[in-house]
Amino acid sequence: MSFDLTLPTVCDHRIHRELLSLDDDLRTLRFSRPLAAGGNVQLYASEDLVPSSYYTIVEDTTILDPFYGRMIRFKNHWDQPEDYFEVNYVTILNYCPKCLGLKVLDDISYDNRGNLRQARDENLLLQNLEKFVITVLGSNPFHTYLGTSIATYLGERNSDQGFIETKITHEINTTLGVLKDMQLQYEKTGRKVTDGEMLDSIDMIKVNFDEDDPTIIRALITVQARSGKTIDYTQYLRIS
Repeated sequence: MSFDLTLPTVCDHRIHRELLSLDDDLRTLRFSRPLAAGGNVQLYASEDLVPSSYYTIVEDTTILDPFYGRMIRFKNHWDQPEDYFEVNYVTILNYCPKCLGLKVLDDISYDNRGNLRQARDENLLLQNLEKFVITVLGSNPFHTYLGTSIATYLGERNSDQGFIETKITHEINTTLGVLKDMQLQYEKTGRKVTDGEMLDSIDMIKVNFDEDDPTIIRALITVQARSGKTIDYTQYLRIS
C-alpha cells in the first residue's frame, strides 16, 4: 500500500516572534499587522516571557485604519529600555504573510505522538493532485517531468484573462495525465496500491478569475478514483 506525508490545508494566521520597537514613551509597542480578535498575544523581552498582567491591549487612536487599531501598552514605564521585544500573535486573513490571504498552507505536520501524519487512499490521490498542480515544472531535479509551468503564466503581463485560463487548464490537464501514467507504471512493478489512490479519470477542470479579487485565480478540479469515488480539489493561485 502506498502512502505519503499529510499536508495540512488550514493556515492559523499566527505571527511568530515578530520584532517590536519600544516607543519613546517606554510604554507602547505596535504590531506590524492587525491583531485578530482574541489574538492570543505572547510578549517576550530579551527572550523572557512577559507576564500578561504587565500590559494591556488598547486602541491606537493615532491610526485611522480600523484594522490597525490596537497596540500593546505597559501599565508602567519599562525600566530596561535596552531590552528587545518579540511577540507572537494572530493576525487576520488578508494580512497574513504565510498564506497571503488564501487560507491554506503546504507543509508537513505531526500528530500528538510526534509521528508524521500520512495520507492514504483517496486522501493520497487528493494530495498528489495538489503536488502535481503546484510544483514548478523542472524544479525537482529527480523528477523533472513533475509539475506545471503555471508560475510563468502568472508572472506574465497579459490582460487576456481567457488566454491565461486556457493555458492553465491545459497545464493542469497535462500534468494529471502524467500522474495517471506514473501510477500505472508504478502498479506494473508489482507494488501494492489501492483503488482509492489511483486516478481513473479527469471529469472537470474549470479555471477562472475570482470575481471579488482579480489577482486570484481559482482552479476547480474534479476527478474519479478507481474506487469509484469522486475527488474535488480547489487550488487558488495569486498573480504576482
